[in-house]
Amino acid sequence: MIENKSQRIGWRAPTITIAGVLFAWVLCWYLLSSNPERGTFGDMFGAVNSLFSGLAFAGVIFAILLQKYELSLQRQELTLTRNELKGQKEQLELQTAVLEKQNFENTFFQLLRLHNEITGDIDLRVSGTPTAVGRDCFQVFYDRLKKDWGRMKPTSELLGKSPEHIETVYIHFYKAHQAEVGHYFRSLYNIIKLVDVSTGIDKRLYSNLVRAQLSSYELLLLFYNCLSSMGAEKFKPLIEKYALLKTLPEEYLMREEHASLYQSSAYR
Repeated sequence: MIENKSQRIGWRAPTITIAGVLFAWVLCWYLLSSNPERGTFGDMFGAVNSLFSGLAFAGVIFAILLQKYELSLQRQELTLTRNELKGQKEQLELQTAVLEKQNFENTFFQLLRLHNEITGDIDLRVSGTPTAVGRDCFQVFYDRLKKDWGRMKPTSELLGKSPEHIETVYIHFYKAHQAEVGHYFRSLYNIIKLVDVSTGIDKRLYSNLVRAQLSSYELLLLFYNCLSSMGAEKFKPLIEKYALLKTLPEEYLMREEHASLYQSSAYR
């Protein structure tokens, strides 16, 4: 619409001017062609040359103004184009974010399903007969860890609170049950690590989903696993960052003082 208006302005004025000049020339020729004094009469139109020179100059000015107007329209079109490209960029970024979240969720829930399968496949047997299967095994594991703690009783009150003694007892337990709990904790760590390194997601939401899968005895065993060299360096900071011990039954710890070995953020 703006372009059509510009075209009308650009063609109308020159057309009218040219038509007016031709009409005046034809009229003068018609009226003066048979007049013997037309030469003298023509001298009277010497001033018309100045008039047409002025009109020519005015035409130049008009052309400049018209060009300025057209440049203004071009700037408007460029602005509209930039805004449109900006909108397309924002839309593309939004689509990319949605796609990344979908990819994350696909991976997350696949890992969570795999972890639950790993947990369900754990079984404890006596003479070939299963005595515990799946999550029920973790109560047995924790009872065995407590027995190791009792057999390896610290020689002093101070030693009983120390991470060094926890390391000694847990590593003794871990060596006896590495085949069952080693795979379990590696799988759990990788799920939390995926949440931690991903962007554009509600990390606390997904870490809470993982925590909701863990039973009380899984949390207790996780607690001591990450106080040992098996998880202290990499897994323990993630536990504290995402409050994975929020529902830990602290009354079942080997010693009540052990809870202070984690930052308070691990519990809230």
